[in-house]
Amino acid sequence: MNDYLLAAVGGPVTYVNVIKIAVTVGLLFVWAAAAQWVDRDTDGVKTRREHWNMIVLAGGAVGYLVLFVPPWSGGLFVLGTVFWALIAGGALVAYLIHRNARVGVNRRVLTLGHIKRLFAREKKAAASSKGLRVQISAHDGKSVEPPEDSAEAGDYDTVQDFLYDMLWRRASEVEVVAGKDKCRVVYRVDGVPAELPEGIPPESGERIFGYLKRIAGLNVEEVRRPQVGRIKCALIGHTGPPGVTEVRTSGTTAGERLALRIQSGPAVMRLPDLGFAAQRVDTVKHFMSKSHGLLILSAPSRHGLTSTQYAILRSHDVYMNNIHALEREKLLELDNVTQQLFEGANKDLNYARMLQTVLRREPDIVMVDECDDHETSLVASRAAAEDRKIYMGLRAKDSFDALSKYLALLSDNELASKGLLGVINQRLVRVLCTQCREAFQPDAATLTKLNLPADKIDKFFRPPSEKKLDRKGKPILCPNCQGTGYTGRTGIFEVLNVDPAVAALIKEGAPINRIKAQCRKNKMYYLQEEGLLKVIDGTTSMNEILRCLTGGEK
Repeated sequence: MNDYLLAAVGGPVTYVNVIKIAVTVGLLFVWAAAAQWVDRDTDGVKTRREHWNMIVLAGGAVGYLVLFVPPWSGGLFVLGTVFWALIAGGALVAYLIHRNARVGVNRRVLTLGHIKRLFAREKKAAASSKGLRVQISAHDGKSVEPPEDSAEAGDYDTVQDFLYDMLWRRASEVEVVAGKDKCRVVYRVDGVPAELPEGIPPESGERIFGYLKRIAGLNVEEVRRPQVGRIKCALIGHTGPPGVTEVRTSGTTAGERLALRIQSGPAVMRLPDLGFAAQRVDTVKHFMSKSHGLLILSAPSRHGLTSTQYAILRSHDVYMNNIHALEREKLLELDNVTQQLFEGANKDLNYARMLQTVLRREPDIVMVDECDDHETSLVASRAAAEDRKIYMGLRAKDSFDALSKYLALLSDNELASKGLLGVINQRLVRVLCTQCREAFQPDAATLTKLNLPADKIDKFFRPPSEKKLDRKGKPILCPNCQGTGYTGRTGIFEVLNVDPAVAALIKEGAPINRIKAQCRKNKMYYLQEEGLLKVIDGTTSMNEILRCLTGGEK
Protein backbone atom coordinates (compact mmCIF):
# COMPACT_ATOMS: atom_id res chain seq x y z
CA MET A 1 0.00 0.00 0.00
CA ASN A 2 2.77 2.42 0.92
CA ASP A 3 4.57 1.58 -2.32
CA TYR A 4 1.44 2.40 -4.29
CA LEU A 5 1.06 5.76 -2.50
CA LEU A 6 4.70 6.59 -3.18
CA ALA A 7 4.13 5.79 -6.83
CA ALA A 8 1.11 8.07 -6.90
CA VAL A 9 3.10 11.07 -5.62
CA GLY A 10 6.20 10.42 -7.72
CA GLY A 11 8.12 8.00 -5.47
CA PRO A 12 10.55 5.32 -6.53
CA VAL A 13 8.07 3.74 -9.01
CA THR A 14 7.02 6.87 -10.91
CA TYR A 15 3.60 6.99 -12.61
CA VAL A 16 2.95 10.74 -12.57
CA ASN A 17 5.65 13.34 -13.05
CA VAL A 18 6.07 16.82 -14.51
CA ILE A 19 7.32 15.62 -17.93
CA LYS A 20 4.38 13.25 -18.37
CA ILE A 21 1.92 15.96 -17.35
CA ALA A 22 3.47 18.39 -19.87
CA VAL A 23 3.31 15.80 -22.68
CA THR A 24 -0.31 14.99 -21.83
CA VAL A 25 -1.37 18.65 -21.79
CA GLY A 26 0.53 19.29 -25.03
CA LEU A 27 -1.26 16.41 -26.75
CA LEU A 28 -4.55 17.81 -25.50
CA PHE A 29 -3.85 21.20 -27.11
CA VAL A 30 -2.79 19.57 -30.39
CA TRP A 31 -5.95 17.47 -30.44
CA ALA A 32 -8.15 20.49 -29.66
CA ALA A 33 -6.52 22.59 -32.42
CA ALA A 34 -6.93 19.74 -34.93
CA ALA A 35 -10.58 19.29 -33.97
CA GLN A 36 -11.26 23.03 -34.39
CA TRP A 37 -9.57 23.05 -37.80
CA VAL A 38 -11.65 20.07 -38.97
CA ASP A 39 -14.80 21.83 -37.78
CA ARG A 40 -13.97 24.93 -39.88
CA ASP A 41 -12.60 23.02 -42.88
CA THR A 42 -15.64 20.80 -43.33
CA ASP A 43 -17.67 23.89 -44.06
CA GLY A 44 -15.12 25.09 -46.63
CA VAL A 45 -15.00 21.80 -48.56
CA LYS A 46 -18.76 21.24 -48.26
CA THR A 47 -18.66 17.86 -46.54
CA ARG A 48 -20.56 16.32 -43.57
CA ARG A 49 -19.59 18.49 -40.63
CA GLU A 50 -21.25 16.57 -37.76
CA HIS A 51 -20.06 13.24 -39.12
CA TRP A 52 -16.37 14.18 -39.22
CA ASN A 53 -16.49 16.13 -35.96
CA MET A 54 -17.76 12.98 -34.27
CA ILE A 55 -15.02 10.81 -35.82
CA VAL A 56 -12.21 13.17 -34.83
CA LEU A 57 -13.55 13.68 -31.31
CA ALA A 58 -14.08 9.95 -30.84
CA GLY A 59 -10.56 9.21 -32.05
CA GLY A 60 -9.08 11.65 -29.55
CA ALA A 61 -11.23 10.36 -26.68
CA VAL A 62 -10.34 6.73 -27.35
CA GLY A 63 -6.69 7.70 -27.58
CA TYR A 64 -6.81 9.30 -24.14
CA LEU A 65 -8.52 6.26 -22.65
CA VAL A 66 -5.65 4.14 -23.95
CA LEU A 67 -3.18 6.64 -22.54
CA PHE A 68 -4.71 7.07 -19.04
CA VAL A 69 -6.45 3.88 -18.02
CA PRO A 70 -3.50 1.42 -17.95
CA PRO A 71 -0.71 2.25 -15.51
CA TRP A 72 1.83 3.24 -18.16
CA SER A 73 4.91 3.43 -16.04
CA GLY A 74 8.45 4.01 -17.30
CA GLY A 75 8.90 3.27 -20.96
CA LEU A 76 5.32 2.09 -21.23
CA PHE A 77 4.18 5.72 -21.13
CA VAL A 78 6.03 6.30 -24.38
CA LEU A 79 4.27 3.31 -25.88
CA GLY A 80 0.92 4.69 -24.69
CA THR A 81 1.71 8.00 -26.37
CA VAL A 82 2.40 6.17 -29.64
CA PHE A 83 -0.94 4.38 -29.33
CA TRP A 84 -2.65 7.73 -28.76
CA ALA A 85 -1.02 9.17 -31.87
CA LEU A 86 -2.10 6.18 -33.95
CA ILE A 87 -5.72 6.31 -32.76
CA ALA A 88 -6.29 10.07 -32.61
CA GLY A 89 -4.03 10.78 -35.57
CA GLY A 90 -5.67 8.03 -37.62
CA ALA A 91 -9.02 9.80 -37.38
CA LEU A 92 -7.40 13.03 -38.58
CA VAL A 93 -5.61 11.25 -41.46
CA ALA A 94 -8.90 9.69 -42.53
CA TYR A 95 -10.43 13.15 -42.79
CA LEU A 96 -7.41 14.51 -44.71
CA ILE A 97 -7.69 11.72 -47.29
CA HIS A 98 -11.41 12.38 -47.62
CA ARG A 99 -11.16 16.19 -47.99
CA ASN A 100 -8.14 16.15 -50.34
CA ALA A 101 -10.07 13.88 -52.70
CA ARG A 102 -12.87 16.48 -52.88
CA VAL A 103 -10.76 19.52 -53.78
CA GLY A 104 -8.35 20.53 -56.53
CA VAL A 105 -4.59 20.00 -56.41
CA ASN A 106 -3.89 23.53 -55.28
CA ARG A 107 -6.21 23.26 -52.26
CA ARG A 108 -4.89 19.99 -50.85
CA VAL A 109 -3.10 20.12 -47.51
CA LEU A 110 -0.16 18.25 -45.99
CA THR A 111 0.86 17.00 -49.43
CA LEU A 112 4.34 17.44 -50.89
CA GLY A 113 3.06 20.30 -53.03
CA HIS A 114 1.46 21.98 -50.01
CA ILE A 115 4.70 21.75 -48.04
CA LYS A 116 6.61 23.29 -50.97
CA ARG A 117 4.08 26.10 -51.15
CA LEU A 118 4.50 26.77 -47.44
CA PHE A 119 8.26 27.13 -47.89
CA ALA A 120 7.68 29.35 -50.92
CA ARG A 121 5.33 31.50 -48.89
CA GLU A 122 7.94 31.89 -46.17
CA LYS A 123 10.43 32.94 -48.84
CA LYS A 124 7.93 35.42 -50.22
CA ALA A 125 7.26 36.81 -46.76
CA ALA A 126 10.98 37.43 -46.37
CA ALA A 127 11.00 39.21 -49.72
CA SER A 128 7.99 41.27 -48.71
CA SER A 129 9.76 42.44 -45.59
CA LYS A 130 12.45 43.85 -47.86
CA GLY A 131 9.87 45.68 -49.96
CA LEU A 132 10.27 43.38 -52.98
CA ARG A 133 6.74 43.25 -54.30
CA VAL A 134 4.95 43.53 -57.65
CA GLN A 135 2.05 45.85 -58.36
CA ILE A 136 -0.52 44.07 -60.54
CA SER A 137 -3.66 45.35 -62.27
CA ALA A 138 -6.22 43.06 -63.91
CA HIS A 139 -7.64 43.39 -67.43
CA ASP A 140 -10.41 45.65 -66.14
CA GLY A 141 -7.91 48.06 -64.58
CA LYS A 142 -8.63 47.06 -60.98
CA SER A 143 -5.68 46.52 -58.67
CA VAL A 144 -5.07 42.87 -57.73
CA GLU A 145 -4.79 42.67 -53.94
CA PRO A 146 -3.66 39.69 -51.82
CA PRO A 147 -6.73 37.42 -51.42
CA GLU A 148 -7.97 36.25 -48.03
CA ASP A 149 -8.76 32.70 -49.18
CA SER A 150 -5.81 30.43 -48.40
CA ALA A 151 -5.94 28.61 -51.74
CA GLU A 152 -6.08 31.83 -53.78
CA ALA A 153 -3.37 33.32 -51.57
CA GLY A 154 -1.10 30.48 -52.61
CA ASP A 155 -1.79 31.22 -56.29
CA TYR A 156 -1.20 34.93 -55.71
CA ASP A 157 2.11 34.36 -53.94
CA THR A 158 3.35 32.04 -56.69
CA VAL A 159 2.49 34.59 -59.40
CA GLN A 160 4.11 37.35 -57.34
CA ASP A 161 7.32 35.32 -57.11
CA PHE A 162 7.29 34.56 -60.83
CA LEU A 163 6.59 38.12 -61.98
CA TYR A 164 9.09 39.57 -59.54
CA ASP A 165 11.81 37.26 -60.86
CA MET A 166 11.09 38.18 -64.48
CA LEU A 167 10.79 41.92 -63.79
CA TRP A 168 13.96 41.91 -61.70
CA ARG A 169 15.79 40.27 -64.62
CA ARG A 170 14.30 43.01 -66.89
CA ALA A 171 12.72 40.42 -69.18
CA SER A 172 10.69 41.82 -72.09
CA GLU A 173 9.38 38.47 -73.32
CA VAL A 174 8.69 35.32 -71.33
CA GLU A 175 7.58 31.91 -72.52
CA VAL A 176 6.45 29.12 -70.17
CA VAL A 177 5.69 25.65 -71.56
CA ALA A 178 4.13 23.06 -69.27
CA GLY A 179 5.82 19.67 -68.92
CA LYS A 180 5.57 16.54 -66.78
CA ASP A 181 8.73 17.05 -64.73
CA LYS A 182 9.00 20.84 -64.93
CA CYS A 183 7.77 23.87 -66.80
CA ARG A 184 10.36 25.27 -69.20
CA VAL A 185 10.89 29.04 -68.87
CA VAL A 186 12.61 31.00 -71.67
CA TYR A 187 12.89 34.78 -71.49
CA ARG A 188 14.56 37.67 -73.34
CA VAL A 189 16.54 40.48 -71.75
CA ASP A 190 17.49 43.30 -74.12
CA GLY A 191 16.71 40.98 -77.03
CA VAL A 192 19.03 38.18 -75.88
CA PRO A 193 17.35 34.84 -75.00
CA ALA A 194 18.05 32.99 -71.76
CA GLU A 195 16.51 30.08 -69.90
CA LEU A 196 15.92 29.21 -66.26
CA PRO A 197 17.97 26.00 -65.98
CA GLU A 198 15.84 24.65 -63.14
CA GLY A 199 12.54 25.71 -64.70
CA ILE A 200 9.57 25.80 -62.34
CA PRO A 201 7.65 22.90 -60.72
CA PRO A 202 4.51 21.71 -62.56
CA GLU A 203 2.31 22.68 -59.61
CA SER A 204 3.70 26.22 -59.66
CA GLY A 205 3.20 26.33 -63.41
CA GLU A 206 -0.43 25.30 -62.98
CA ARG A 207 -0.94 28.10 -60.46
CA ILE A 208 0.75 30.69 -62.71
CA PHE A 209 -1.25 29.65 -65.79
CA GLY A 210 -4.59 29.67 -63.98
CA TYR A 211 -4.12 32.89 -62.03
CA LEU A 212 -2.72 34.95 -64.92
CA LYS A 213 -5.45 33.73 -67.26
CA ARG A 214 -8.09 34.67 -64.70
CA ILE A 215 -6.85 38.24 -64.09
CA ALA A 216 -6.21 38.73 -67.83
CA GLY A 217 -9.87 37.96 -68.56
CA LEU A 218 -9.21 34.65 -70.33
CA ASN A 219 -11.07 31.33 -70.11
CA VAL A 220 -9.23 29.34 -67.45
CA GLU A 221 -10.66 26.02 -68.67
CA GLU A 222 -9.48 26.54 -72.28
CA VAL A 223 -6.00 25.03 -72.70
CA ARG A 224 -5.77 24.45 -76.47
CA ARG A 225 -7.19 27.40 -78.43
CA PRO A 226 -5.11 30.61 -78.54
CA GLN A 227 -6.22 33.37 -76.18
CA VAL A 228 -4.96 36.93 -75.74
CA GLY A 229 -5.46 39.22 -72.75
CA ARG A 230 -3.69 42.05 -70.95
CA ILE A 231 -2.67 42.98 -67.43
CA LYS A 232 -0.37 45.62 -65.94
CA CYS A 233 2.54 44.90 -63.64
CA ALA A 234 5.60 46.67 -62.26
CA LEU A 235 7.97 46.39 -59.32
CA ILE A 236 6.95 48.46 -56.32
CA GLY A 237 9.07 51.60 -56.48
CA HIS A 238 9.03 51.64 -60.28
CA THR A 239 8.83 55.21 -61.55
CA GLY A 240 5.88 55.89 -63.77
CA PRO A 241 2.73 53.84 -64.31
CA PRO A 242 2.90 50.04 -64.65
CA GLY A 243 3.56 48.85 -68.19
CA VAL A 244 1.07 46.78 -70.16
CA THR A 245 1.82 43.07 -70.23
CA GLU A 246 0.25 41.01 -73.00
CA VAL A 247 -0.79 37.52 -71.87
CA ARG A 248 -1.06 34.84 -74.57
CA THR A 249 -1.94 31.19 -74.04
CA SER A 250 -2.15 28.30 -76.47
CA GLY A 251 -1.86 24.53 -76.61
CA THR A 252 1.22 22.61 -77.74
CA THR A 253 2.13 18.94 -78.06
CA ALA A 254 4.10 19.28 -74.80
CA GLY A 255 1.30 21.02 -72.92
CA GLU A 256 -0.13 24.48 -72.42
CA ARG A 257 2.04 27.46 -73.42
CA LEU A 258 2.05 30.87 -71.76
CA ALA A 259 3.72 33.88 -73.42
CA LEU A 260 4.15 37.29 -71.81
CA ARG A 261 5.21 40.46 -73.58
CA ILE A 262 6.22 42.93 -70.87
CA GLN A 263 6.33 46.65 -71.54
CA SER A 264 8.59 48.50 -69.12
CA GLY A 265 9.33 51.76 -70.95
CA PRO A 266 7.06 54.33 -72.59
CA ALA A 267 4.31 52.89 -74.77
CA VAL A 268 5.29 54.98 -77.81
CA MET A 269 8.78 56.44 -78.11
CA ARG A 270 9.52 59.75 -79.79
CA LEU A 271 11.74 60.05 -82.83
CA PRO A 272 14.78 61.55 -80.99
CA ASP A 273 14.68 58.71 -78.44
CA LEU A 274 15.07 55.90 -80.97
CA GLY A 275 18.83 56.29 -81.45
CA PHE A 276 19.13 58.23 -84.73
CA ALA A 277 22.34 60.17 -85.21
CA ALA A 278 21.62 63.91 -85.32
CA GLN A 279 22.29 64.18 -89.06
CA ARG A 280 19.95 61.27 -89.80
CA VAL A 281 17.17 62.83 -87.71
CA ASP A 282 17.29 65.84 -90.03
CA THR A 283 17.04 63.57 -93.08
CA VAL A 284 14.06 61.68 -91.63
CA LYS A 285 12.30 64.97 -90.80
CA HIS A 286 12.92 66.02 -94.41
CA PHE A 287 11.15 62.83 -95.57
CA MET A 288 8.27 63.52 -93.21
CA SER A 289 7.85 67.07 -94.42
CA LYS A 290 6.99 65.93 -97.96
CA SER A 291 3.33 66.14 -98.90
CA HIS A 292 3.43 62.74 -100.58
CA GLY A 293 5.82 59.89 -101.33
CA LEU A 294 6.85 56.45 -100.07
CA LEU A 295 9.29 55.86 -97.22
CA ILE A 296 10.36 52.25 -96.66
CA LEU A 297 11.03 51.29 -93.04
CA SER A 298 12.91 48.01 -92.72
CA ALA A 299 14.59 45.76 -90.17
CA PRO A 300 15.16 42.08 -89.40
CA SER A 301 12.67 40.41 -87.07
CA ARG A 302 12.82 41.48 -83.41
CA HIS A 303 14.71 44.68 -84.16
CA GLY A 304 12.12 47.31 -83.29
CA LEU A 305 10.48 48.00 -86.65
CA THR A 306 7.00 48.49 -85.17
CA SER A 307 8.32 50.88 -82.52
CA THR A 308 9.91 53.04 -85.22
CA GLN A 309 6.72 52.99 -87.29
CA TYR A 310 4.67 54.14 -84.30
CA ALA A 311 7.23 56.80 -83.36
CA ILE A 312 7.19 58.29 -86.87
CA LEU A 313 3.38 58.36 -86.95
CA ARG A 314 3.29 60.07 -83.55
CA SER A 315 5.83 62.64 -84.77
CA HIS A 316 3.18 64.00 -87.14
CA ASP A 317 0.49 66.37 -85.93
CA VAL A 318 -2.32 63.89 -85.30
CA TYR A 319 -4.88 66.70 -85.08
CA MET A 320 -3.97 68.38 -88.37
CA ASN A 321 -3.50 65.13 -90.33
CA ASN A 322 -5.85 62.26 -91.05
CA ILE A 323 -3.60 59.30 -90.19
CA HIS A 324 -4.45 55.63 -90.82
CA ALA A 325 -2.48 52.48 -89.97
CA LEU A 326 -3.07 49.09 -91.60
CA GLU A 327 -1.75 46.37 -89.30
CA ARG A 328 -1.76 42.60 -89.09
CA GLU A 329 -1.31 42.87 -85.34
CA LYS A 330 -2.08 45.91 -83.23
CA LEU A 331 0.53 46.08 -80.51
CA LEU A 332 -0.47 49.42 -79.00
CA GLU A 333 -3.33 51.91 -79.16
CA LEU A 334 -2.34 55.17 -80.89
CA ASP A 335 -4.40 58.20 -79.91
CA ASN A 336 -6.08 59.98 -82.85
CA VAL A 337 -4.73 57.40 -85.33
CA THR A 338 -7.23 55.13 -87.08
CA GLN A 339 -5.80 51.63 -86.72
CA GLN A 340 -7.27 49.10 -89.15
CA LEU A 341 -6.60 45.48 -88.25
CA PHE A 342 -6.20 42.91 -91.03
CA GLU A 343 -7.06 39.44 -89.77
CA GLY A 344 -7.09 37.56 -93.07
CA ALA A 345 -10.33 35.74 -92.32
CA ASN A 346 -12.19 37.24 -95.30
CA LYS A 347 -11.03 35.47 -98.48
CA ASP A 348 -12.55 38.21 -100.66
CA LEU A 349 -10.61 40.99 -98.92
CA ASN A 350 -6.87 40.48 -99.09
CA TYR A 351 -4.24 42.84 -97.68
CA ALA A 352 -3.92 44.94 -100.85
CA ARG A 353 -7.68 45.39 -101.23
CA MET A 354 -7.95 46.40 -97.61
CA LEU A 355 -5.27 49.01 -98.27
CA GLN A 356 -7.38 50.29 -101.17
CA THR A 357 -10.33 50.55 -98.78
CA VAL A 358 -8.22 52.60 -96.39
CA LEU A 359 -7.06 54.90 -99.22
CA ARG A 360 -10.68 55.60 -100.26
CA ARG A 361 -11.14 57.36 -96.92
CA GLU A 362 -8.71 60.01 -98.20
CA PRO A 363 -6.13 59.88 -95.43
CA ASP A 364 -3.16 62.23 -95.43
CA ILE A 365 -0.79 59.58 -94.07
CA VAL A 366 -0.96 55.78 -94.20
CA MET A 367 1.27 53.29 -92.45
CA VAL A 368 1.41 49.78 -93.95
CA ASP A 369 2.99 47.62 -91.27
CA GLU A 370 4.57 45.07 -93.62
CA CYS A 371 4.50 44.47 -97.36
CA ASP A 372 5.29 41.07 -98.82
CA ASP A 373 3.35 40.89 -102.11
CA HIS A 374 3.21 42.58 -105.53
CA GLU A 375 -0.36 43.87 -105.29
CA THR A 376 0.18 45.69 -101.98
CA SER A 377 3.43 47.29 -103.17
CA LEU A 378 1.68 48.40 -106.37
CA VAL A 379 -1.27 50.01 -104.55
CA ALA A 380 1.04 51.76 -102.07
CA SER A 381 3.45 53.00 -104.77
CA ARG A 382 0.68 54.43 -106.95
CA ALA A 383 -0.85 56.27 -104.00
CA ALA A 384 2.58 57.62 -102.98
CA ALA A 385 3.34 58.84 -106.52
CA GLU A 386 0.06 60.73 -106.65
CA ASP A 387 -0.93 62.45 -103.44
CA ARG A 388 -0.48 60.24 -100.36
CA LYS A 389 2.23 59.92 -97.75
CA ILE A 390 2.94 56.19 -97.30
CA TYR A 391 5.16 54.48 -94.73
CA MET A 392 5.70 50.84 -95.65
CA GLY A 393 7.43 48.11 -93.61
CA LEU A 394 9.74 45.43 -95.01
CA ARG A 395 11.83 42.71 -93.40
CA ALA A 396 15.41 43.15 -94.62
CA LYS A 397 19.01 42.94 -93.39
CA ASP A 398 19.98 46.46 -94.60
CA SER A 399 18.59 49.34 -96.65
CA PHE A 400 19.95 48.01 -99.96
CA ASP A 401 18.42 44.60 -99.28
CA ALA A 402 15.12 46.36 -98.53
CA LEU A 403 15.35 48.38 -101.77
CA SER A 404 16.11 45.23 -103.76
CA LYS A 405 13.12 43.39 -102.24
CA TYR A 406 10.82 46.34 -102.91
CA LEU A 407 11.85 46.61 -106.58
CA ALA A 408 11.42 42.86 -107.03
CA LEU A 409 7.92 42.97 -105.49
CA LEU A 410 6.82 46.01 -107.50
CA SER A 411 8.34 45.02 -110.89
CA ASP A 412 7.97 48.61 -112.12
CA ASN A 413 11.18 50.63 -111.74
CA GLU A 414 9.71 53.76 -113.31
CA LEU A 415 6.85 53.85 -110.80
CA ALA A 416 9.30 53.21 -107.97
CA SER A 417 11.51 56.13 -109.03
CA LYS A 418 8.55 58.55 -109.01
CA GLY A 419 7.37 58.17 -105.46
CA LEU A 420 10.20 56.63 -103.41
CA LEU A 421 11.63 59.11 -100.87
CA GLY A 422 14.10 56.85 -99.10
CA VAL A 423 14.80 53.65 -97.24
CA ILE A 424 15.59 53.27 -93.54
CA ASN A 425 17.03 50.13 -92.02
CA GLN A 426 17.65 49.55 -88.34
CA ARG A 427 19.12 47.20 -85.77
CA LEU A 428 18.71 47.20 -82.02
CA VAL A 429 21.89 47.00 -79.95
CA ARG A 430 22.28 46.74 -76.20
CA VAL A 431 23.40 49.80 -74.27
CA LEU A 432 26.37 49.42 -71.93
CA CYS A 433 25.62 49.76 -68.24
CA THR A 434 27.11 53.08 -67.16
CA GLN A 435 27.63 51.83 -63.60
CA CYS A 436 29.84 48.85 -64.37
CA ARG A 437 31.26 49.33 -67.91
CA GLU A 438 35.02 49.51 -68.15
CA ALA A 439 37.23 51.53 -70.49
CA PHE A 440 40.07 50.02 -72.48
CA GLN A 441 42.49 51.09 -75.18
CA PRO A 442 41.91 49.18 -78.44
CA ASP A 443 45.03 47.91 -80.14
CA ALA A 444 46.38 49.58 -83.27
CA ALA A 445 45.57 46.59 -85.50
CA THR A 446 41.90 46.75 -84.53
CA LEU A 447 41.72 50.49 -85.22
CA THR A 448 43.41 50.02 -88.60
CA LYS A 449 40.95 47.29 -89.51
CA LEU A 450 38.09 49.62 -88.58
CA ASN A 451 39.68 52.45 -90.57
CA LEU A 452 39.92 54.63 -87.47
CA PRO A 453 42.80 57.01 -86.68
CA ALA A 454 44.75 55.61 -83.73
CA ASP A 455 45.76 59.08 -82.53
CA LYS A 456 42.11 60.23 -82.23
CA ILE A 457 40.60 57.23 -80.45
CA ASP A 458 41.26 57.48 -76.74
CA LYS A 459 39.25 54.50 -75.51
CA PHE A 460 36.43 52.07 -76.10
CA PHE A 461 34.09 50.63 -73.49
CA ARG A 462 33.02 47.07 -72.73
CA PRO A 463 31.25 45.08 -69.97
CA PRO A 464 33.38 44.15 -66.94
CA SER A 465 36.04 41.66 -67.98
CA GLU A 466 36.25 40.11 -64.48
CA LYS A 467 33.47 39.28 -62.06
CA LYS A 468 33.64 40.64 -58.53
CA LEU A 469 33.23 38.09 -55.74
CA ASP A 470 32.12 38.46 -52.14
CA ARG A 471 33.87 36.85 -49.15
CA LYS A 472 32.07 33.57 -49.80
CA GLY A 473 33.15 33.51 -53.45
CA LYS A 474 29.72 34.34 -54.82
CA PRO A 475 29.47 36.80 -57.75
CA ILE A 476 28.50 40.37 -56.86
CA LEU A 477 25.94 41.46 -59.43
CA CYS A 478 25.64 45.06 -60.55
CA PRO A 479 22.26 46.28 -59.20
CA ASN A 480 21.70 48.31 -62.35
CA CYS A 481 22.13 45.56 -64.97
CA GLN A 482 21.97 42.36 -62.83
CA GLY A 483 25.39 41.32 -64.09
CA THR A 484 24.66 41.40 -67.84
CA GLY A 485 26.78 44.50 -68.49
CA TYR A 486 23.96 46.11 -70.48
CA THR A 487 20.77 48.03 -69.69
CA GLY A 488 18.21 48.58 -72.39
CA ARG A 489 18.61 48.90 -76.16
CA THR A 490 18.97 51.64 -78.73
CA GLY A 491 18.77 51.69 -82.49
CA ILE A 492 21.40 52.09 -85.17
CA PHE A 493 19.88 53.42 -88.39
CA GLU A 494 21.03 53.27 -91.99
CA VAL A 495 19.30 55.99 -94.02
CA LEU A 496 19.25 55.80 -97.85
CA ASN A 497 18.16 59.08 -99.41
CA VAL A 498 16.64 58.69 -102.90
CA ASP A 499 17.89 61.91 -104.50
CA PRO A 500 17.55 62.57 -108.25
CA ALA A 501 20.77 60.66 -109.04
CA VAL A 502 19.62 57.55 -107.14
CA ALA A 503 16.10 57.85 -108.60
CA ALA A 504 17.59 57.90 -112.12
CA LEU A 505 19.50 54.69 -111.41
CA ILE A 506 16.35 53.04 -110.07
CA LYS A 507 14.40 54.10 -113.17
CA GLU A 508 16.95 52.59 -115.58
CA GLY A 509 17.05 49.34 -113.60
CA ALA A 510 20.68 49.66 -112.49
CA PRO A 511 22.04 46.88 -110.28
CA ILE A 512 22.12 47.40 -106.54
CA ASN A 513 25.91 47.71 -106.40
CA ARG A 514 25.75 50.80 -108.69
CA ILE A 515 23.06 52.33 -106.48
CA LYS A 516 25.21 51.54 -103.45
CA ALA A 517 28.22 53.25 -105.05
CA GLN A 518 26.14 56.35 -105.78
CA CYS A 519 24.93 56.45 -102.17
CA ARG A 520 28.55 56.30 -101.04
CA LYS A 521 29.27 59.31 -103.26
CA ASN A 522 26.41 61.04 -101.45
CA LYS A 523 28.34 60.36 -98.17
CA MET A 524 25.83 57.82 -96.91
CA TYR A 525 26.83 56.00 -93.73
CA TYR A 526 26.40 52.24 -93.89
CA LEU A 527 24.95 50.22 -91.03
CA GLN A 528 28.40 49.10 -89.78
CA GLU A 529 29.58 52.71 -89.66
CA GLU A 530 26.48 53.83 -87.80
CA GLY A 531 27.19 51.10 -85.25
CA LEU A 532 30.81 52.16 -84.96
CA LEU A 533 29.70 55.67 -84.02
CA LYS A 534 27.82 54.12 -81.07
CA VAL A 535 31.03 52.34 -80.02
CA ILE A 536 33.13 55.48 -80.24
CA ASP A 537 30.75 57.52 -78.05
CA GLY A 538 30.59 54.73 -75.43
CA THR A 539 26.95 53.76 -76.01
CA THR A 540 27.71 50.12 -76.76
CA SER A 541 30.61 47.72 -77.23
CA MET A 542 32.38 46.45 -80.32
CA ASN A 543 31.38 42.87 -79.52
CA GLU A 544 27.73 43.90 -79.29
CA ILE A 545 27.87 45.53 -82.73
CA LEU A 546 29.44 42.41 -84.20
CA ARG A 547 26.83 40.19 -82.50
CA CYS A 548 23.99 42.33 -83.74
CA LEU A 549 25.12 42.76 -87.35
CA THR A 550 26.11 39.15 -87.88
CA GLY A 551 23.27 37.49 -86.03
CA GLY A 552 20.22 39.50 -87.06
CA GLU A 553 17.23 37.55 -88.31
CA LYS A 554 16.08 38.25 -91.87
